[in-house]
Amino acid sequence: MRAHIERLVLIGVLGAMAGLGIWMQVNLLEPAENKTAAPLTNEPDYYIQNFTATGRDEAGVIYVLKAERLAHFPIDNTALLDKPHLVQYQEGKPARQTTSESGWMSGDGSEVLLTGNVEVTQFRTDADPGSVTRTQRLSVRLDRGS
Repeated sequence: MRAHIERLVLIGVLGAMAGLGIWMQVNLLEPAENKTAAPLTNEPDYYIQNFTATGRDEAGVIYVLKAERLAHFPIDNTALLDKPHLVQYQEGKPARQTTSESGWMSGDGSEVLLTGNVEVTQFRTDADPGSVTRTQRLSVRLDRGS
């Protein structure tokens, strides 16, 4: 009778170990299935009030872009700007200021499309009286070549 009980205990232990091994294989050792990310929507994922971005290169500041509000769109990494104000600096030249009602920044941040009552002011120097240009739409590259 004792041998019979020992056999049952041995079979029970082996069965428990097999069950534990299978459970570990299924739940712990295999990588979790990739959960599908929430679908990207055309809705902003965050807003920034009183946004300011400063562009720099090896020579220093090349632009300062401000806006009352920035709305970021994750689907293409673009941003909508409310009342953007851009000041660009280029060595040896006076600063240039551009304002508009709204703007759209490219996904890589290299370009801004300004729309609605766009006004570009080229500040004056001793040799140049400066100028003001007005339009409804203007695309601006935010790099040294602007």
